Amino acid sequence: MNLYKIKMIVCNNCGTENPDNARFCEECGTELDLIYCPSCGHGNTGDAKFCQECGASLTEEKDPDCPACNTGFLTESVHKGTLGIGDKVIYTCSHCGAVFEEKGDKYKLTRIHELNNPIWQKYKNKPLTFEEWTRIANGGVSDEEQRRIDREHKQREIQEAKALEQRKKQEVEEQRNRDINLFMDKLVNGNVNLTNSSTSPIIPKKNEKTNLVMNNVSFLEARSVRQTIGGYGGPSFRVAKGVSFRLGGVSARSVSHDEIKKIDQGTLILTNKRLIFLGDKKTVNIDLRKIVAIEPFNDGIGSQRENKQKTEYFTGTQNTSLNFTGESGRISLPLNGVVLRAAIMGNIAKLE
Repeated sequence: MNLYKIKMIVCNNCGTENPDNARFCEECGTELDLIYCPSCGHGNTGDAKFCQECGASLTEEKDPDCPACNTGFLTESVHKGTLGIGDKVIYTCSHCGAVFEEKGDKYKLTRIHELNNPIWQKYKNKPLTFEEWTRIANGGVSDEEQRRIDREHKQREIQEAKALEQRKKQEVEEQRNRDINLFMDKLVNGNVNLTNSSTSPIIPKKNEKTNLVMNNVSFLEARSVRQTIGGYGGPSFRVAKGVSFRLGGVSARSVSHDEIKKIDQGTLILTNKRLIFLGDKKTVNIDLRKIVAIEPFNDGIGSQRENKQKTEYFTGTQNTSLNFTGESGRISLPLNGVVLRAAIMGNIAKLE
């Protein structure tokens, strides 16, 4: 009978003897001082120079080759299938217990000791090529993960480009609004020299200059409209089938109210002295010094002047634009009621 002496490993922490294949002390759980063979993964005592299992040198330096922990060494083994069918080639890490199963030209991580290992959580049961696992071991990622990162990076670039474009548009719009506010402030105070680019249809007076010409403008004024309201009053008596006789009389009353009506269509001209409307039927000549109030609208103005009770309305002025250059570039400002009122007030300010 042959007797084999079992070599025991003594724990440096508590002195308990443990089997030579143990990694942790059976008594206190301290990791045992073992040297794992880079060839077969066998745990050897700390003073061993060659593997007690396969005889490989334990003193030659070898870089860890496990992608899961970057600490242990992978050992190849073959798991036989039933009747030689379905043999599996696997690689087991001596440190973290990772098991890589060969699948054609790829390798699948199927097991590991620590389930919270980040490589396990990200790549468990995913067949990857040798190049991919090598890249992962060096801090890289798999091809699929790289494609996902590239897609996300591209999406971020697109989003950042859109955000940048939006910020630029917003900055341009904000600058445009500042330009308009500054221009309007100058306009209402008479600090803008308005020059008409089209031919003036009027004969100017002495020292009179045409500033603005607005075509297709409607002239409107309030007109009295009378309406008669009346009816028959009194009882009704039926004297025969389909025949009735009424007693009483007819009373009626006339009601008058104002309605703003279009009087004419034509051209509105603003000079440094007058506001003039030239229509097919009517001409309106307003001395700027006689204007007492201007009411702005989206499409024109209502003007009140001395010695005239009715307001005169001019609409359609927004179809003409007032152009100027600001820090944001060339700006075309529609002559709505607000802008036209500011231009008129600026000209009045110059007359004072």
